[in-house]
Amino acid sequence: MPTYSYKAITPQGVAKEGTLEATNEAQAAESLHTQGLIPIKISAGKVAAIASVSSAASKKSSGFFASKAVSQPDIMALTQQLSTMLRAGLPLDRALGILLEIGEKPPVIELVQGIQNSVRSGKRFADSLEASGKFSRFYINMVRAGEAGGSIDDALARLVEYMARAKELRGTVISALIYPAILAFVAVVSIFALLTFVVPQFAQMFGDMGAELPTITRVVMGTAATLQHYWWAVLGGFLLILLGVQYVFSNEKARTGLDRSMLRWPLVGDLIGKIETARFSRSLGTLLHNGVPLLGALKIAKNTVGNRVMAAAVEESADSLKQGESLTRTLLGKGVFPPYALHMLRVGEETGRMEELLREVADIYDDEVKTSVKQMLALLEPVLILVMALSILVIIGAVLLPMINMADLVK
Repeated sequence: MPTYSYKAITPQGVAKEGTLEATNEAQAAESLHTQGLIPIKISAGKVAAIASVSSAASKKSSGFFASKAVSQPDIMALTQQLSTMLRAGLPLDRALGILLEIGEKPPVIELVQGIQNSVRSGKRFADSLEASGKFSRFYINMVRAGEAGGSIDDALARLVEYMARAKELRGTVISALIYPAILAFVAVVSIFALLTFVVPQFAQMFGDMGAELPTITRVVMGTAATLQHYWWAVLGGFLLILLGVQYVFSNEKARTGLDRSMLRWPLVGDLIGKIETARFSRSLGTLLHNGVPLLGALKIAKNTVGNRVMAAAVEESADSLKQGESLTRTLLGKGVFPPYALHMLRVGEETGRMEELLREVADIYDDEVKTSVKQMLALLEPVLILVMALSILVIIGAVLLPMINMADLVK
């Protein structure tokens, strides 16, 4: 039976570490609950025995390879642990103290210490989070709404759910692009190696032949010679392209133009629209659930939308809402969000079930993104393989064709 290490707290708020045997993590958590413990972290393997030593060492020195910043997974773990402890009835100050006791990464410990000191000085929890500079506006406003409603634990639980779904969606897209990226890299390296190392070996031989070379051979030889003698120009062109891309992403007007054009690209535009719609719907629904007013929720949710054009449409709809206009009518007029999502939003406006329907829309478009990514990969992978195969075939054919012609002349 597998062994799991755990970090938990007792009903009195005392941190405890140890190991136990269980079939899976769920059974391990259930076993801890039967012992009257509140599980904070459960992981496979016997690592808890050395946790206290390694934790103490990490608190003293960050180490050569230690991370110097608090990452998004760190924020998610902190939120999960804090939500669990608050739901168990522990006061906020004690929960933060336990996070300090079980913390392993110096940047995270420093962050929690700063928040605890700020809370002890009399600041609100949301204000303390904002002062740390490590949390997004969305996160802070969720906590602020939870504080106002007396349910910080529920707000944190919603944040964990939101971050988990966002992480899953992001991971789906990134993992789907890994194989095509590797395939494209291998194709470029293979073609470059053939043109710079293989083809030049035959150039001298073809020159000594004195015969007129086929057009395809002359084109390939010219390309190889350019790469050999003018590689600096090729490299310079590549660097210029990188600088151009950097300029586009750093210039607001250019980035807005790119975002607008990307929404019109075949396949890609549809995928971007679905990703942004899922992100916007989930963030807006989560904010509304925690009691944030619609107008304020729109302005916050706008910041979670990566596409500038779609974010501007949300901002303009918020301005129109101030004047008494319908939210969905304004967004429909922009033509950047999928009509189905907006019609669902209109139903939510009319029935008072906007929060529920927004979560449904987010789930629907999360699933559609996964389907669209699979469809794109089904098309992209054969295209990349075909392009690589044709390119290599052309290079090899350009080398072999003069040899075949020479053999025919000898006969």
